[in-house]
Amino acid sequence: MEDARRDIGKDAVSYFNEGFNCAESVTKALCEALMLGGRNAVKSATPFGGGIAGKGYLCGAVSGAMIALGLSKGRVSSKEDRGPCNKVAQRFVQDFLNEFSSVSCRDIIGVDLNSAEGRKKHKEHLRNEKCCPVVRFAAERMHDLIKSSSEALLDADSPR
Repeated sequence: MEDARRDIGKDAVSYFNEGFNCAESVTKALCEALMLGGRNAVKSATPFGGGIAGKGYLCGAVSGAMIALGLSKGRVSSKEDRGPCNKVAQRFVQDFLNEFSSVSCRDIIGVDLNSAEGRKKHKEHLRNEKCCPVVRFAAERMHDLIKSSSEALLDADSPR
């Protein structure tokens, strides 16, 4: 059973500030809140930080949210419908784009993490100014979408 008292966004930012990367932080907070068993999930999120190994590609917070979504709504058989999971993923990406205008780490933070100057700016202020709000949003929005999709499925299964 999920702990409704948790502040998912706060947890994700707390993990980020402890030293987990953006993908790990979002994955860890969501897995804990949704009781998905997160040890291996967090490990699988490690290479996605900083837009895949710091390359600035797909935002790690987006990747972390997708990992948790897959654990929650993904399929284990090719015969299962991937539609419900994909529907949540599509909605999340659209909401994320509405909030941040891009799913690219480099576009969101505005620096190249592969350069010494970019890493310095990130460490000095961009991490708090840009990344913390992204980490919080990703964790909170994916949590809301997973919860609402589960509730919708339960409502659909309930007799009228």
